[in-house]
Amino acid sequence: MNIPPHDPDSRPAPRYAAIKESLSQAIRSGTLPKGTVLTEGRIASLFGTSRTPVRTALNELLEVGLIARFEGRGFVVHGAGKVTPTRTPLTREMLGLAPDSPPEPQPATAERIARRFEDSLALALPFGLFRINEQAAADHFEVSRTIVRELLSRFQDRGLVRKDLRSHWVVGPLTARDVAHYFNIRGKLEPLALMESASQMAPAEIQRMWQAADDAISGRTELDAALIDELENDIHVRLLARSSNGYLLRMIHQTQIALVVNRVFASYVGARPFEVSLREHLIVLEFIKRGAHAAAAQALEEHMRLAAERTRKRLMAISVFPEPDLPRYLQRQTA
Repeated sequence: MNIPPHDPDSRPAPRYAAIKESLSQAIRSGTLPKGTVLTEGRIASLFGTSRTPVRTALNELLEVGLIARFEGRGFVVHGAGKVTPTRTPLTREMLGLAPDSPPEPQPATAERIARRFEDSLALALPFGLFRINEQAAADHFEVSRTIVRELLSRFQDRGLVRKDLRSHWVVGPLTARDVAHYFNIRGKLEPLALMESASQMAPAEIQRMWQAADDAISGRTELDAALIDELENDIHVRLLARSSNGYLLRMIHQTQIALVVNRVFASYVGARPFEVSLREHLIVLEFIKRGAHAAAAQALEEHMRLAAERTRKRLMAISVFPEPDLPRYLQRQTA
């Protein structure tokens, strides 16, 4: 069997490039009129993608002058003369997308439900001890128990769930003491990974992370729980991912479960309390942009120290919130 040589030019264009091209054509053709407000969330929804490639596409359109920032949140289609921002509801047709285009191929079943399953477990984590009923979860997501077990094993590797003495899957409780222990470990390990990983990253990627955090702080993008999650992943996952030490990255991954406290907290009170944390992100990224990786590692360690105390207080605050409406496959247990 002859295998044709790999052609690097045959790889599909990055997602952001396709989004940029569609937006560019729509602006040049006039289907996106001058003054139309463009926001990451709406465009991501229409393209069926996350905010990250949309943010990259918008920033590149900004550089070539097709769009401009305005005092509200988002961008506005640029044009000659004075531009008045107009919040026209965006449609697929306006972006040059066929209204009846076939859906993209569905991901594998486990991947399709993984985030929803993880989010429900994360939501329960600060509120006590819960048993996970495998069959009820399988019925809820309309998948086999094999898929549920596969995901639970994956979540176990991350420290999200565990098995009790009767080999039942359980989640929670996450205590202030747990948070302190996790952050003590992360505060030492993440700077180590950053020292190696940051030097391997493209300057454009570092600039993207910095710009995303700066846009969120300044109000140029809408700061919500989903964006907070992405920005946290920039610093604590993507920024460390180029380390060649797989064992180190796995240990870090297993101690990042405390991040779910922030996700739950943001879902209750909004994202504005996270601006202080994002300013610390900017300090880390600014050092990396300057090539000062040792200083960046020290800044990350200090960020982790401050974040530990903030997370402890948020966990205490969550304890007085009303318990969320959890799915039936989560059954409260006594310790």
